[in-house]
Amino acid sequence: MTEPHGRRRPAQRDFLSRCALFSSLRAEQLDELAASGRILELPAHAVLHRPGEPLRQAFVLCSGSVLRYRLLAGEVRKVIELVHRPQLLAPGEVFGAREHESVCEVVAPAIVTALDVRVLRRRVREDLGFSGRVVEALAHSLHAVEFDVAGHHAGLTGAQRILDYLVELAGGKLPLAGETTVELGAKKKIVAERIGMTPEAFSRSLRELADKGLIVVERNRIHIQNAALLDTNAGAASEPRRLSFARKLRGREEGELSPGERINLAGRLRVLSQRLAIAWALAAHGIGATDARAQLRQLSAELERALARLQAIRMGAEPAALLAAVGRAWALYRAALSAEESQAVRTLETSEDFLAAADALTAYAERMGGLQSAHHVNVAGRNRMLSQRIVKLFLFEDLATGCEIAALIERSAAEFEANLAELLRDGRALPEVVAQLEEVAQQWRRLLGALAPSVDRPRRSQQVRLVTAEGKRLLRCVDTMVKLYERLTREP
Repeated sequence: MTEPHGRRRPAQRDFLSRCALFSSLRAEQLDELAASGRILELPAHAVLHRPGEPLRQAFVLCSGSVLRYRLLAGEVRKVIELVHRPQLLAPGEVFGAREHESVCEVVAPAIVTALDVRVLRRRVREDLGFSGRVVEALAHSLHAVEFDVAGHHAGLTGAQRILDYLVELAGGKLPLAGETTVELGAKKKIVAERIGMTPEAFSRSLRELADKGLIVVERNRIHIQNAALLDTNAGAASEPRRLSFARKLRGREEGELSPGERINLAGRLRVLSQRLAIAWALAAHGIGATDARAQLRQLSAELERALARLQAIRMGAEPAALLAAVGRAWALYRAALSAEESQAVRTLETSEDFLAAADALTAYAERMGGLQSAHHVNVAGRNRMLSQRIVKLFLFEDLATGCEIAALIERSAAEFEANLAELLRDGRALPEVVAQLEEVAQQWRRLLGALAPSVDRPRRSQQVRLVTAEGKRLLRCVDTMVKLYERLTREP
């Protein structure tokens, strides 16, 4: 551990005021506490305290992440808590022990305020309001312990454990629609240990949540899709209910897919084709080329998995012929994606040809669904694709000259808005559906703003990055919209 160094008292007071426990103290009271301590800047793996050490300081996390654990027999580590938000660490020890009983280790570079524990305890004795907040903090800590002791997670799947943890990171309550972004703040191995899972099970369950459209994972950043967490198929209940993964459901055969699931699966080929072209164009532009090429491989594998699932479904002659056309178009498109950057026109054209083949297959799936809700799945899925087609066309403007790209963008935007208007006219009176449509409309306006020229973005590369980022956000919003409509096609 490197030797920490101190800072001036105003900085200490500022850090303390960001912690809810100390936020309502008067300036002179904060000064009294700050004068008794110092600020520590700690690297990962630094240890704040170990069991048996005299308890002379109370530590307040200001930023970063720390892990508290106890060592059991055989050097087995039992995680107590993983802390990301500003708070007093180990309040039970601070107010109920003379020496530390746990290990407190930094897992992400942290700033910690170390206070003289005698001054802190005196402030609690002398200030009734402050002592009340301390009691609340202790009660919250005790409640968390009782929750674990009661074995709450024993009957839950790994997906539910992770979902509960992510919602807790987000503050415990999520908006009705849109997305909530959280950062794990620690390696996934440590997070897995905190919620009682092996790293392998954690990774599998995280992929399950992502595959179901409940979260989008970007390294240690996770975008929770708020509306997707609600049980839309419960109908117009007075209060939207959260989806439950308390028990593993028996997997259904592919032939048992609901009409909406079939449409969504076929429609996923459309959006994947556009995302592949975006990744190819980013590599051609030299923007995040290494990541773009890695994404090309990942998206290609994802498209082929979706294609394989569709091929496994028993179908008649017409859909089999449509699927065969998709396969032929994919062979040509895949070859173009492997070509040099100078072959932009060929890549663009084969992406459009594949899109047409996938769209014909999806339209057939909608006709076979025979439900208005099935039509909505396709319309929302079209907008999911269009959100990425517009970004693709924008990126190809200076790569594939002579392709009338401006007109294609204009027509795609007009269709997106017409589709959105249709869905808004029939929101099925479900609050989460209506709220998510409003989120889509808001994010659509953001993408349009990014597409417009601006003096604030004089370089083409700046606008490319902005359009790509806004396109990703819009994709997450519309993908959740598709998932909501898909659920409405299932049998109650």
